Amino acid sequence: MLRTLHAVPGLIATLLLLVVALAGAALSVFPAAERMETAAEALDVATLVGHVTARVPGVETIVRRPSGMIVAYYLVNEEQRASIIDPATGEVLAPYQPSATQRWLRNLHRKLLLSGDGGRITVGVAAALLLFIALSGLTLLAHRMGGWLRLIGPVRGPSLQRLHNEIARTVLPFLVLSAATGIAMSLATFGLLPEGGGAQPYFDVQSAGSAPMALERMAALRSIDVSRLRQVKLANKSDPSDMIEVEANDGTGVVDPSTGTWLAWQPFDGWQRLHDTVKMLHTGEGLWWLGLLLGATSLTVPLLAASGFMIWLRRRRTQPRVADNVPVRDADTLLLVGSESNMTWGFAVALHAALARAGLRTHAAAMNDLPALHPGIRRLLVLTATYGDGSAPESAGRFLSRLARSAPAPGVAFAVLGFGDRQFSHFCGYARKVHEALIAQGLKALGETGTVDRQSEPEFRQWAEWLAGTLHLALDIRYKPMLPATTELELVSRTDYGQDQQTRTAVLRFVPATRAGQGLGRMMHVFLSRLPRFETGDLLGVLPPGGAAPRYYSLASAASDGVVEICVRRQPEGVCSPWLADLAPGATIKAFIRPHKNFRPIAGAAAVILVGAGTGIGPLIGFIRHNAAARPMHLYFGARNAEDGFLYGDELKQLVAAGRLCTLSTAFSRMSPRVYVQDRLVADGQRLRELVAHGAQVMVCGGRAMADSVAQAWEGILAGSGFSVTQLKMQGRYVEDVY
Repeated sequence: MLRTLHAVPGLIATLLLLVVALAGAALSVFPAAERMETAAEALDVATLVGHVTARVPGVETIVRRPSGMIVAYYLVNEEQRASIIDPATGEVLAPYQPSATQRWLRNLHRKLLLSGDGGRITVGVAAALLLFIALSGLTLLAHRMGGWLRLIGPVRGPSLQRLHNEIARTVLPFLVLSAATGIAMSLATFGLLPEGGGAQPYFDVQSAGSAPMALERMAALRSIDVSRLRQVKLANKSDPSDMIEVEANDGTGVVDPSTGTWLAWQPFDGWQRLHDTVKMLHTGEGLWWLGLLLGATSLTVPLLAASGFMIWLRRRRTQPRVADNVPVRDADTLLLVGSESNMTWGFAVALHAALARAGLRTHAAAMNDLPALHPGIRRLLVLTATYGDGSAPESAGRFLSRLARSAPAPGVAFAVLGFGDRQFSHFCGYARKVHEALIAQGLKALGETGTVDRQSEPEFRQWAEWLAGTLHLALDIRYKPMLPATTELELVSRTDYGQDQQTRTAVLRFVPATRAGQGLGRMMHVFLSRLPRFETGDLLGVLPPGGAAPRYYSLASAASDGVVEICVRRQPEGVCSPWLADLAPGATIKAFIRPHKNFRPIAGAAAVILVGAGTGIGPLIGFIRHNAAARPMHLYFGARNAEDGFLYGDELKQLVAAGRLCTLSTAFSRMSPRVYVQDRLVADGQRLRELVAHGAQVMVCGGRAMADSVAQAWEGILAGSGFSVTQLKMQGRYVEDVY
């Protein structure tokens, strides 16, 4: 809900906010430019007035602008003139002419060049929208990063989302300041916020009426430093009753020309001081550096608007459509979905439709959007994938914390169905955590946690039959897989390892597919056929012919390499690998990118210890290739034999020579002596302990059995060091990509 409230005002008011922000950014330059032309002088008002009147006949008013510039207004042949004055000498430096460009920009910024109050009201509304967007965005960012105290931590997520969030958290405090002060000024304009001030101090006072004394000798004027001055209006020499009027930064007063003493002085009240402070903070007049800073942050509004719109558009394109989704306030059944790549939503949509046909009023939502369980909700159904080996998927990362803060709902019954891969030791581990958390919250379980292996439709239907029997309903499940948008890729080269055609390993390299044809159509296709954005370690989801569920392969390349590179070992009984392993150059596949943001080298200069076996070398060699800064990297690689199992053998040796890889340790399990990768780790245990103590990260990629053996070896290596595998995992310093 908060995400929608954040996005909608931004989408509606984008053009208006851009105009106001860019005009404000342009205006911020003028105070700084004026400040650069002004020489700072320490003198009192009496001295200043004496200098000016001695050199500029007929001076009526002397104004000190917020930048410090002194401007004198005087008459020449009944014509009003204004000149910039050197305060030290009183000499005229140049005519003073307000900038027509500045005036135009100010009218655009304040009232959109409109006459009347309509423009001012519209700009005030724009400021209110900007304030709401900034505060709601800050709240969303805090939620996304796991709390307000983590706002300064590393931002994760897709590149566009990271760009938006990195800029936002830097400039939001300044945008909040600009918006809040803009609202205050708008309210003051319409009298909704007092500007302060009462009767003028000269209403009830009179001059002595005798001959005026020299201005530079007047004690009242000498008591005010020029840095405090706003303006001084001199007395009319032809009118003995006229007085000198002074306005300073902290009050206003009148001076008797005959005696040079104060006739009255009225300090500004709290409202006046507040109004002046708000104006200074908003315009930068008086604080030119702040004006430039606020102007610079205003320039980020177009970038935030564009990236925010693209994020919203991308989310709209990928957001599952749930027909006849009942509003949560009217629902008796709540269906929550946890998904990493929207695959689980295909099952959720089918279940939602079946529940609706059975007469239940069902509301479906992402787990992160957990609503309050009002008394009308009788049952809660949760369908959630497990990311990796027991972690929450993207759309459920905040569910457990939100559930813990929600009110108990003892009258609600629930059922959880998990989706995962049985190769992982914590198969459907996150679904089981959700089940336990719901029980702890007081909900009643309808049964044990259900599980579905690798998007199996028969297993899903079996669970749906159990649910129907438990709820005494007839559920007509009409499941249709929800597949992500794919890119057509063409195989351009391959490198094969192994003599056995049934178990060989291949390194496959793809580029966007090109179509036959000539002329403009082919040129346009080549231009538009770009690789999607991805990083080394992300996953390539491949849709095998006739397959409903994608198979995932770790990427050995990044988009900047210009190719999509994966390692595939042919599994004779597999669904996808035999087909991929037999592809010839020129063949095409349909695939998509799934970010794997948790499998990345963490920032910093500490060492990275890479452990892989077989095709698990894929993302690891990618990290090494991109190690242009020569960060210490140590690779432990295991294979069956050195002849046909040493993937990237020659390239790895070159990377060692180039300094991108510090050490290379290999282990071959089908050669004599038989050695496994975990044996190499144990042999280097002392060195590895020291690396971990100095902040090293461990990255493991390969089969589940290998990863378990490696984790066991690390537990022995770290024993007594104050570290453990579990502790390192919590710190993001021990990460796995296993299959």
